[in-house]
Amino acid sequence: MKPGKAEVRVENALRFEREGLMQRAEREYRSALDLAPRHLIALNNLGTLYASRRRYTEAAQLFRRALAAHPEDLPSNINLAGVLRELGQEAQAVQALGRALVLDPGSRMARINLANLLRSMGRLTEARPHYQTLLKANTEDGLARWNLAALEGLSGDLRAAFSGFAAHHEREPVAPPPPLPRWRGEPLAGRSILLISHQGFGDTIMFARFADRLTKLGARVVMWAQPPLQPLLRRLAGVDMFEPVKTPLSEIDFWHPLEDLPAVLEVGSTDLLWPGAYLSASSEKQATWSTRLARQPGKLRVGLVWAGNPTHPDDHNRSIPLPALFTALSTVSGIHLLSLQKGPRSEEAGNAGIERIDQALHDFEDTAGAIANLDLVITVDTGVLHLTGAMGREAWGLVPYAPDWRWMLGRDDSPWYPTVRLFRQAQPRSWVEALEAVVSALKKKVTSEAALTPDQPAAGG
Repeated sequence: MKPGKAEVRVENALRFEREGLMQRAEREYRSALDLAPRHLIALNNLGTLYASRRRYTEAAQLFRRALAAHPEDLPSNINLAGVLRELGQEAQAVQALGRALVLDPGSRMARINLANLLRSMGRLTEARPHYQTLLKANTEDGLARWNLAALEGLSGDLRAAFSGFAAHHEREPVAPPPPLPRWRGEPLAGRSILLISHQGFGDTIMFARFADRLTKLGARVVMWAQPPLQPLLRRLAGVDMFEPVKTPLSEIDFWHPLEDLPAVLEVGSTDLLWPGAYLSASSEKQATWSTRLARQPGKLRVGLVWAGNPTHPDDHNRSIPLPALFTALSTVSGIHLLSLQKGPRSEEAGNAGIERIDQALHDFEDTAGAIANLDLVITVDTGVLHLTGAMGREAWGLVPYAPDWRWMLGRDDSPWYPTVRLFRQAQPRSWVEALEAVVSALKKKVTSEAALTPDQPAAGG
């Protein structure tokens, strides 16, 4: 054992990491461990480097070596829990974080990680006190506040969820607010309000339903949102003017984040949510796609989306490998599969023999026109799921074991969209049971709707 030389290797590795030379850093850490096999920094840092490359099994081995040599090391327990979770060993990850909290009950990282893990496992009652403990220690803990709001959404307490999200967004805004008073429930009759969307396409579509409530309070509503949504949202009931984000505007009395309207409107789960179909394709787009998507005799037209935004932090859980989806659906006769997939994974459709219509989908107006002429959309958690639901069309959503808060737990329907049916993973990272349920339901749908007249869309829209 040569600790002096090992320290030199570790210093070299740290320097290489700062310079972004990860392969050289790895070599130096490994050399350090050859010289000093119990070196705590080398074990933890090399494990973290492996974890960043998704080499989780090797990372876990290193963190376990660290704990064998240093059983009371807090970071090693936290690091081990992180990779165990990625390996699907959630119960062992909970134990590791429990040990970390025994070592240091005040460890924020151990407690927030444990709370998030328990929430992802559906153990909401156990997770909630950990978030509350963190907020008691620091009322400005934004991560704890946001995650507690997400937990309340999963549990179905939407009033608490909306309040928590709004409080978080006001304390930690995504973008600087405009130079306007924030609306806090003042009378709106004869006044104007600017709604700004700060989140993704799906969030904008979902929360856009609340604009009409402001119109009914007498407001003139202006909305800033993503340009690809412009053709659709300009026709939305309750929106007097739609502009791309940051368009200069004048004569506006108030502003408010679109996604936080439910908190001010005091929306809860009982009075939530569904105003009736509130988005639709233009008649021109409907006609164009009616010609393009003429029904093949005896077949239902089924649109597919299997991947979301690859930059989304949970994309690896939300998206599904196309071969798994296509293999399952290929066992069902009487369906015509069409790709609505956009982005880098759209090319996969051609390899699977799925008809590509995505190349003609230039914005959400085109997508809406196509959806209006489909009998069913099967999609992972993307903006297309929200759009189909907002149009009142039939959609089957494939959602992961630990879903986004809005899909709640333990139900196959959604109060947000009555025409959406949810197919959930029965266990983390496995789509097997969900796809089996989709295939069974699809076979029943084909049989029950076999008598549809040509070019007549199926029920649900």
